[in-house]
Amino acid sequence: MKYFILAGEKSGDLHGSNLIREIKQIDSQAEIKAWGGDGMQAEGADILIHHKELAIMGLLGVLQNIQRLKGLFLKFGNHIEAFKPDTIIFIDYGGFNLKAARIAKTKGFHTQFYIAPKVWAWNKGRIEDIKKWIDELYVIFPFELSLFSDRGIKTHYVGNPLQDAVSQFIPSKEFIDDNKLKHPFVALLAGSRKQEIKSALPVFAHLAAENPEINFVIAGISEWRELYDHYPIRVLYDQTYDLLSHAKAAVVTSGTATLETGLFKIPQVVVYKTDWLFYSLAKLLVKIKYISLVNIILDKLAVPELIQVQFTSQHIQLRLNKLLDEGSKERNDQLADYENLAELIGPSGASKKTAALIIQAAQSAK
Repeated sequence: MKYFILAGEKSGDLHGSNLIREIKQIDSQAEIKAWGGDGMQAEGADILIHHKELAIMGLLGVLQNIQRLKGLFLKFGNHIEAFKPDTIIFIDYGGFNLKAARIAKTKGFHTQFYIAPKVWAWNKGRIEDIKKWIDELYVIFPFELSLFSDRGIKTHYVGNPLQDAVSQFIPSKEFIDDNKLKHPFVALLAGSRKQEIKSALPVFAHLAAENPEINFVIAGISEWRELYDHYPIRVLYDQTYDLLSHAKAAVVTSGTATLETGLFKIPQVVVYKTDWLFYSLAKLLVKIKYISLVNIILDKLAVPELIQVQFTSQHIQLRLNKLLDEGSKERNDQLADYENLAELIGPSGASKKTAALIIQAAQSAK
């Protein structure tokens, strides 16, 4: 069969690459074209647009790129009409992907959405859009199943694909020696989007300068390599899992990386800063108590969150010092919470289960 996959950011590329691998295990004749990244390309997808071209953050980012967005949606429509896939799979990136799904559905294509838009956080009105434009929905948090199925959406709970990625990862025993790293070290994760990285790096640089006794290492993203060049901190590119698995603690920009860090059982401080207009509107619209996935899933402040004006080197240092102390209550409490987190996430296997359901649904729709 022919599959078109749209993954709009680096985390989506990770899940997309695992999904493609499993699809090909079942459908050896699968022909896959995609908007995605290097991981999906490595698994055999023909990448038509790289996800870094879709990296637009915040309301100001959208307003500044309206014409570019219109051009991207037009190009998406042209791509699917030329390829004529049996099904189109949208991965996460809800705001962009739901608009693309509308285009696909109005053109008569079969649509499937893997990793549902986080409507439980804000804008529940999008549930009606999902109902209109999506044929099959695959959710990764248990509480999402009833949220969508009760509204008449064909919904499947498949488990969390990050558990797949983390459980399958084998840390390199030579990682520290090969990279001439001093141990122990603190991993700094500045995010995967350009604006996230630009916001985080000056604070991380100040943190490192104020704490020369701590060995900081940045988990860099090679596609944004030029952003790191101005800061005197060691950067290791595209080795985030190895870096996390050997770190004593981490400072993590809010996103899927907070859950990955939790599954690696590394104590962390979560940080985030965005443009003031987007944040001001989000405060009015967002209906959740926390921003990190660890805290959202556990429904408690298990890991500290430093948002907007609190995202400073001084605030990070205060919390980091406690996490670096082997005997501290803060460190031990986080590690205990991570055990509960792993139980709530459940075992690995989400990618394999989703691939089987996607193929079954696409065959039934033909």
